[in-house]
Amino acid sequence: MMQPYKQFFYAYNATYRPYVNQLNHELAEFQLYSSQWRIMHFILHNGGQTVSDIAIYQKVEKPTTTKMVHKLIELGYLQASAGADKRSKVIQLTDKGEEICDQVQKKISQFQSYLLEDIPEDEQLIAARLLEHISGKITDYRKG
Repeated sequence: MMQPYKQFFYAYNATYRPYVNQLNHELAEFQLYSSQWRIMHFILHNGGQTVSDIAIYQKVEKPTTTKMVHKLIELGYLQASAGADKRSKVIQLTDKGEEICDQVQKKISQFQSYLLEDIPEDEQLIAARLLEHISGKITDYRKG
């Protein structure tokens, strides 16, 4: 019999890719991928950000983040304006970007609600806390 921790990570790993693939399918009509959506969602809920701030949030390298931000600017979803010190640019949602965020949030809510409809809310919250805890431990493990 598989040890519980191995069973947990096997199940997580078996779920993650199919989830992201379906999420990308849901986002395709907006010309978005899940990683680009995370950037828009981050800005929507936290206001204008620098590329460095976005890269830290995404936990990806700054050049990768820069490419994604440029693509979102091309799509008309984001805009860059001069920051306080003129060397940094603040990335913000455009009006079109805000409209897209509203549409995407509705679409993703339907998808996620469907996935969890048979799971009681208290179990959903436990699972969310568990994943947040593991995320923090991964960060600690890298530092050690």
